[in-house]
Amino acid sequence: MTEESQSRRMWQIALPSIIANISIPLLGLADAFIMGHLPDPRYLGAIALGAMMISILYNSVNFLRMATTGFTAQAVGRNETDTILQIYLRASIVAVGLGIFFILVQWPVTELTFSLTQADQGVENLAREYLYIRIWGAPFALINFVAVGWLLGLHKAKEALWIQLLMNICNILLNFLFVYGFGMDVDGVALGTIISEFLAACLAFHLISRHSRDMTGHGIWHSKARTGLFDRAAFVKLFILNRDIFIRTACLTGAMAAFTILGANMSKEILAANAILMNLQMVTSFGLDGFAQAAEVLVGKEIGKKSSTGLRQAVIISTKWSLITAGLFSLIYVTFGDMIIDGLTNITAVRNAAADYMIWVIVLPLVSVWCFLLDGIFIGATAGKYMRNGMVISTAIYIASLVIFLPLWQNHGLWLSYSIFMAVRGLSLAVKYPKVAIYADV
Repeated sequence: MTEESQSRRMWQIALPSIIANISIPLLGLADAFIMGHLPDPRYLGAIALGAMMISILYNSVNFLRMATTGFTAQAVGRNETDTILQIYLRASIVAVGLGIFFILVQWPVTELTFSLTQADQGVENLAREYLYIRIWGAPFALINFVAVGWLLGLHKAKEALWIQLLMNICNILLNFLFVYGFGMDVDGVALGTIISEFLAACLAFHLISRHSRDMTGHGIWHSKARTGLFDRAAFVKLFILNRDIFIRTACLTGAMAAFTILGANMSKEILAANAILMNLQMVTSFGLDGFAQAAEVLVGKEIGKKSSTGLRQAVIISTKWSLITAGLFSLIYVTFGDMIIDGLTNITAVRNAAADYMIWVIVLPLVSVWCFLLDGIFIGATAGKYMRNGMVISTAIYIASLVIFLPLWQNHGLWLSYSIFMAVRGLSLAVKYPKVAIYADV
């Protein structure tokens, strides 16, 4: 395959993924806008704290999306139709089970997290209200993880985009309706999210049912797909990869939770400012993740075909465009950063605090691009153990950085430690890339 055709394939996946991914933190920015224009920063702080706790749960099982993409792309490369459907069904069974489990453990998880914070009591009360509503959408949210991962692995990035856009556009519109139309606050934001997740799950089921009929002439739950569905070896393989990605993601989620908690312990203004800036960093990360997701699909398919040349082309193309896009994000934040902050909140203390730390959001795209890209490459290769080990090392260095720099420079020390964490994530994977490259030859 020529470089031009490989590049075209990458953009067919990356562009819809970028649009879909950026819509996720844009939802967070919309929530920040809504809460940031209420009369007290506690509303914005409560959403930041509540969203962080939901992220602890959801990000810890993001392997549902990642593993599904990697396994599906490799099955596509091997042209195994029945296996492709079984991958979706196995992951969906796990997703529903985990969603129900999260509903059951909502109280101890919430109380444990609040025991680690020293946030304002009013902020905690509002965050608790948000969480106890939002958690009921967990089964729908996790089913959507699986659906998006499966569609990406199938090279149907546009359809994954439809699911994400439906969910996030509905969410933004419903949040505005419930807060400004019905006079609700954090409860309206939570309720809008649940409804949006349900609508997205309905669309996902429709799209996947259609693909099942196109591939086999039958619905998703037809007899051939059920044959071997509960194969022990297949579930063991799934759980081994999921275990490694879970450990990796748990470390990442813990690092993000520590960032929010430590900021909350400073002041409600710092908590709110960090929430705005981290949402900008999430815009960056989700945008760059579009190229990582393209790498997942292309790398997985080339490994399924056992093409080392195709694998190398996929990595080169993904790297080039990832670096260009990272530079563009930094340029946007240099040019428009203050304007973005002023648009998201009219609270002067929060504006001033966010402006003080904007430099970190400007630098981070060029630091973090490597870990996002390499994550995609390793997911496509289903090389979970290297991702796990790299994240454990990165987390240990992050903790050491917090111990050293947080007492010295407070919130600047917090952002410096996070930047070091992202840099080490990329470096720890880069040194293991040669081991992944040989996967296409075996």
